[in-house]
Amino acid sequence: MGKFTAFLLILLILGGLYYIYNKNPDLIKDIIDDTNNGGSSGQLSDNTGGGSNGGSFSSDNGGTASGESGWSDTDGDGAPDIYVSTGFGAVSINGSYIITKDRNEDGVIDAIYLDTTGDGDFDTSYLDEDYNGKTDTWITAFNGVKSYAWDLSGDGIPDVYDTNGDGKVDAWDLNSDGVIDEKDVDYDGTPDLHDYDFDGIFDEFEGGANIVPPENTSESFTCPPSQEEAYELFVQAYNNVTSLMGSNASQEEQEEAYAKYLEAKACYESSLNSGTSISPPKEGTFGEIYEVTLSTPTAMMLDFSTGDVGGEDGDIMLEPWCVDYPAILGNYAETNLISLEDVTVEDIPSSGYTNEDAMEIKIGYVYINRNSDGSYTAFVVVTHEKIGECDHKVTLRYRTLG
Repeated sequence: MGKFTAFLLILLILGGLYYIYNKNPDLIKDIIDDTNNGGSSGQLSDNTGGGSNGGSFSSDNGGTASGESGWSDTDGDGAPDIYVSTGFGAVSINGSYIITKDRNEDGVIDAIYLDTTGDGDFDTSYLDEDYNGKTDTWITAFNGVKSYAWDLSGDGIPDVYDTNGDGKVDAWDLNSDGVIDEKDVDYDGTPDLHDYDFDGIFDEFEGGANIVPPENTSESFTCPPSQEEAYELFVQAYNNVTSLMGSNASQEEQEEAYAKYLEAKACYESSLNSGTSISPPKEGTFGEIYEVTLSTPTAMMLDFSTGDVGGEDGDIMLEPWCVDYPAILGNYAETNLISLEDVTVEDIPSSGYTNEDAMEIKIGYVYINRNSDGSYTAFVVVTHEKIGECDHKVTLRYRTLG
């Protein structure tokens, strides 16, 4: 399931709430008033089964005595559209129902069940499991596969997802903006796709990758000679799989494409482990030393060529990881130096570069970053402060090869 498919799950769930309040913005108040003042009667069976099973409903327009359960016409069209009972309510929407429940009987709705497909099966649940007024668990079915989402931070937005219902987390929203930032495509427990700059597009897919089959498709699969080529092959292979799935290609075609994707993925991971090899420059001197402070989430990016902080593009980026050490995204390699003043062109490593990956930075050690414009910058983190559960602040010094 791709990033935008997973995002669609959120839209489906939130869409149910939109229907409720668009139907009547004063829904909760009207339910209380109509129950106290008498509404329309009817019979409604609560068969949500915790949000997973369907139920059948029927209603008539007979009146009820004040305070009794029954149907109410809240929008004035002459047809019953809301059913209310003790700790239970239902909203009629286009022949289906949205069920609301007060499971702990504290007078506050803490569960909403939706039928998003109109088949009578309540396939989506919107739950406040700890009864604090905020939804923290989402359950829905998409293309026959049940998926889950949980709010761990308590802000009402899902933080982690189980998109294929196997009981394991395979998608993460790192900055609580409602958009998935990391995705485990092959469900092996490790994220394969990352949106480090939170622009809504996985970084692996940026750069104009074409949706075409990989070139190396013979039975004797050969890994590309460079990490860049391995990366391009990996992206092409993944896009080819998703393209075939989206076009309802035959099972045989999909299985063949997925096998090639696994081979390309293995090649790319192997190239990451070995590091990128380069031919470092033979001459030049490192220039003036600058000092800058980066912090998450507002001043994460640094462009070494301009010195700009907090822009959309740059050469390194401080990561909002929930760890005790500073993690920086970039294309850098570690040196054995501890003095930025002593670094020379001869200290530029020829291998071991992270190739736009993130890793732990050791305070006080010199790293060489290969910048996006092809230049080289030596930098060292001199201070680190953890300013939140997942937020960090670092001061670093750097100088660029002239």
